[in-house]
Amino acid sequence: MNQELIVTNPSNINYIDPRVKLIHTLIAGILLFVVRSNEGVLLNVAFMIVVLVFLGLYGCVLRLITYTGVLFLLTKFLSYFTDGPAALIGVTVYIFLKFAPVLGIYYMMTKSISASELVNALERIRLPRSITITLAVTLRFMPTIGQEMKIIRDSMKIRNIPFNLWSVLKAPIMMMEFVLVPLMMRFVKVAEELAAAAVVRGIEKSGRRGSMFDVRFRKQDFIYLLIVILYAIFLYNFEMGVII
Repeated sequence: MNQELIVTNPSNINYIDPRVKLIHTLIAGILLFVVRSNEGVLLNVAFMIVVLVFLGLYGCVLRLITYTGVLFLLTKFLSYFTDGPAALIGVTVYIFLKFAPVLGIYYMMTKSISASELVNALERIRLPRSITITLAVTLRFMPTIGQEMKIIRDSMKIRNIPFNLWSVLKAPIMMMEFVLVPLMMRFVKVAEELAAAAVVRGIEKSGRRGSMFDVRFRKQDFIYLLIVILYAIFLYNFEMGVII
């Protein structure tokens, strides 16, 4: 299983404690239920772009801008159709647009935090081992989905089987068989690899484990968290019409 190498240096000014990023993720999840307007969604995405730039994830910034821009233009185009299948597609596209900030959170959590770093940070706040291991495995497992999908897409291309939106709409059951079945089989294999790697790293060891990461709150962590909280308050007031 290939895993992108995540290099972190706590001495850097743009290093943020994983616990602070988890709080940001929780706040972002709450904002998803607060934000309803297109302007609010775009503000939410703009804030995540600033965060990703601060963390140095420039490639992720480009992907997030592309994703949001394409969906926003589609939403504007489909808004002219109020009846028929186009209206249903418009609602679906809007739902994907509303969840665009989640893509930014995904990049932040998977590209700037290593699994070992997250485990050490969560152990510092004395979370149960079951929760710690679950979050660490999820963080390690999520990027694997995209890698496995790329492998399946390449395999289908070799067999001259198209995999695009039209093929999914034309033969959804067949595409489900070609994609989901091998994906589930790979997930089982990846789960076995992760379990073996966890045993090798001593995840079953009782008591407090040592770590090479110096996990502690720094000045930039409190500043970052304060900015996130102030932004959440601003966005809430914006959606409520207090700020125009």
